[in-house]
Amino acid sequence: MIDLHIHTTASSDGQHTPREVFSMAQAVSLTALAFADHNSAANLVEGESLAAESGIRFVPGIEFDTSFRNRDLHLLAYFLDPRSTELLAWLDQIYHAKIEQTRKRVERLRQLGFILEFEELMRHSAGSLPTGNTYVQVMWSHPENRGDPRLRVFIDGPRSNSPYLNFYLDYLRAGQPAFVPLDIQPTESAIQKILQLGGVPVLAHPSDTPEADVHALIDRELRGLEVYSSYHDAATTERFLALARERRVLITAGSDFHGKKIKPDVELAGVPGNADELYDRLCEAAGRR
Repeated sequence: MIDLHIHTTASSDGQHTPREVFSMAQAVSLTALAFADHNSAANLVEGESLAAESGIRFVPGIEFDTSFRNRDLHLLAYFLDPRSTELLAWLDQIYHAKIEQTRKRVERLRQLGFILEFEELMRHSAGSLPTGNTYVQVMWSHPENRGDPRLRVFIDGPRSNSPYLNFYLDYLRAGQPAFVPLDIQPTESAIQKILQLGGVPVLAHPSDTPEADVHALIDRELRGLEVYSSYHDAATTERFLALARERRVLITAGSDFHGKKIKPDVELAGVPGNADELYDRLCEAAGRR
């Protein structure tokens, strides 16, 4: 049993430390796991050490924010070297681009009538990139916003079960009113950069992406699809399983676990089809034993 999409505290919306993740992985008898923090390699070296200590096989991964045809796409990159100066410089460039994206998101939210300042948002997130919950809490701190039913739903209403995720889904992702594309990071060039750095690029939870775009990205050297995902029901899983087999790309399995506080309905290793052979095939694709 494997899980190739796990977030740690290196993600601004990750709840658990690397050691806590490995402890939970041992409790559910995982044989292999991958950290896939948002645009960060910060906990990968520790993950390697914990793998040696625990006997669980470890894949260093990163989940990159990218943009394709005016959509936010999440690209998983496996087996990148966390000590690579070229990789770390790239991640630093992305971080600064994400800060500028945050500034523009704040402006969009202000245009929608919310009281919010960029500086207070960044203070509240203590230098990390703000999560959906950060936006909600900072806006809720202003009395002028408290009568707004659009915000109230994230406090004690139907979207309050996970404001971390739900505010992003309702306001920040493509097609929503405060969406701002990350223009610095086209998916096609990110794929090529990952390949250049010796990694394996895989599209996370592809149900977010029109199938025509999935085919276009495979034509541009995308190497795999996260077929087994907490985002997918049985029918969606079968659809992308057939697509992956048709196009002869890798099939991976990942829960997108962030911790119960962040995603209450997502369990570590909580996806079907998470067989060891998927890990073996990923290693083969990366030229690893």
